Amino acid sequence: MIRNAKVNDLAKLNILGNLVINNFDTTYDLKSYIKDDKYIVLVDEQKDIKAFLIILKNINNFELELIVVDKQYRRCGIASNLLTYFIDNYCQQKSEIYLEVAADNANAIKLYKKFNFEIINIRKKYYYNSDALIMKRVVE
Repeated sequence: MIRNAKVNDLAKLNILGNLVINNFDTTYDLKSYIKDDKYIVLVDEQKDIKAFLIILKNINNFELELIVVDKQYRRCGIASNLLTYFIDNYCQQKSEIYLEVAADNANAIKLYKKFNFEIINIRKKYYYNSDALIMKRVVE
C-alpha cells in the first residue's frame, strides 16, 4: 500500500534516511514536510515502511528531493511503484518534475531515464568526486 506519511512514521523514516545520508534526521525535518502543504512524503507500507520519497511542490512544478528504499528491498520495483503513484496521483498534464542525482549513481539514473527524465544540466564536481546531473520530466 502506498500512502501519505504521518507523524507517527517519523522514527522509521529517519532510520531509513540515515542508511543513505549521514545525519538525515537533522538534515531533513520530516515533521514539517508532513505538515507543510508544499511537501508530499509517500511511503510504501506492507506491515512495515520499506521506502519513501520526498517531493517539494511548487506551483506547477515538483522537485524530487529523495527516494529511499530499504537495502533489503532494492531492485524489487518499489521505487518505480512510488514514482508511478506520485505521477498518477499528484501531477497534472504539463507538470514539470526536476531532480538532481550524482553522475556516478548509475542505478538511480537508469530508474529516472525509465521514467523519461532527461538530463538538462550538469554541475561539475558538485558531490566531491562526482558531478551532479539535473534532470527533468514533463508529464504528458
